[in-house]
Amino acid sequence: MKRKTQLSVVILTLVVILFMGSVAGKGILTLLSGATQISDDMTFDQAGDTYLSYEVTYPVVSYPEEYYSGDLTRVKRMAYIVYDEGRQTFLKVVIAKENTSSFDRLLRAANMSDELKESWGEDLESQLEPVAVTGSLTSIEDSEAMAALSDAFMSSDFEGTGEMSMAVLAQDDWYVLEEGYIQGLPAWHFWICTAVLGINLLFLLIALISLFRKGAKADVLSWDSESSVTKFLKRQLPWLEAWCRKGRGRRTRQAFLVMIIVAGALTALGFYVGGSPFEVVTCHLALGLGIGELYGIPLLLGMGLAFDPYKLLKNYDKSWEKLYPVQSEREAIAQELLEADDSWVVQELGKEDCVCATLGDRYWMILWRTAGVTLIDSSRVGKMYSETVSGQVRTGKVRYNYTSYVIYIYYQGDEEKKHANVQFGWNTENASGHFLALARKRLGDRAQTVICQN
Repeated sequence: MKRKTQLSVVILTLVVILFMGSVAGKGILTLLSGATQISDDMTFDQAGDTYLSYEVTYPVVSYPEEYYSGDLTRVKRMAYIVYDEGRQTFLKVVIAKENTSSFDRLLRAANMSDELKESWGEDLESQLEPVAVTGSLTSIEDSEAMAALSDAFMSSDFEGTGEMSMAVLAQDDWYVLEEGYIQGLPAWHFWICTAVLGINLLFLLIALISLFRKGAKADVLSWDSESSVTKFLKRQLPWLEAWCRKGRGRRTRQAFLVMIIVAGALTALGFYVGGSPFEVVTCHLALGLGIGELYGIPLLLGMGLAFDPYKLLKNYDKSWEKLYPVQSEREAIAQELLEADDSWVVQELGKEDCVCATLGDRYWMILWRTAGVTLIDSSRVGKMYSETVSGQVRTGKVRYNYTSYVIYIYYQGDEEKKHANVQFGWNTENASGHFLALARKRLGDRAQTVICQN
């Protein structure tokens, strides 16, 4: 199952990489390669869709290109019709309203009379300094855009000569250079796509490494089959596998559900606000995939740690070894625990937590969560009691109520200590009560004095 999860991550990330690459790959490569200076011998047709830097020297008219949604009094972007003397053609340049001061200065200076130019003297050169614009050229084919161009040329604001007016009417092919735009979209759209591709490449690499790395199962199967420790730990496999299987299934559904909902919601929002399919894919869908995957894929990859039964067995073995470094002692304890049948076992398998207690004749072992091992020497128990603990945990603005049934165990001679020698908890009252009932049976006559109410 773990291998299937890793394969699903590999397939998912490959699909996203191929899809985003096919849709936005050209724009991403254009963005990453940076803007290039348009050469003097290059026509606008040859420079189409190229991310370039262009110097504006002769604007002849300006008009509002785009307003803020729902407010026709606030201009968002301005359009300038620019005459390119070297190519003997006109070009439409679109920039953000807050960046128009240099263009307005050039528009006034480039179209001033000869007498006024002479009056400027040495300061004229600074007024005629070209303004650089970075963006990509696209052909103008929209009828509304062409109508706006015609209206601008027919207006009294047009500063060109009569010859320019004739050239404007004769020009068939029109191009627009939008500052900070690539293929007709803001450059940040392609930065989003680049980030999504980077995230998926990283997740793909992690998934491939996990897929071909030697798994915990191979390590566990190589353990000494005659060892009592090995036999005891492998006896936990049936319930561990069942718990891990449910946990993986739940997390898989949760991960894919979040990815689908986030990507679907943002895509629907993009179409709702009137975005074009290309705009929605490169912005809303890409952003939705990125956010959804940042949440979902770590869940899928993390299942190899949280819900791998063989990994859990390795963790339990390491924790046990830390408690009892001497192998012969661990073997003796494991042999006694093996003699306890299922009637001496208490299990609590929650959604995210698991606890399994085995009560041997002398030693009691509790395996909990992903690496927890608690060992109790019942012959040394001096006092034991349970307590119901409840409260609230705050996560952000949300408060969660919790109730835990904690069991405290003090060894003989330490009954008056402030902190218990052993402390562990159950999430349900049934599991806690079952453990205490089995503890009474194991303690026999001592239970009346050892187990008390707090």
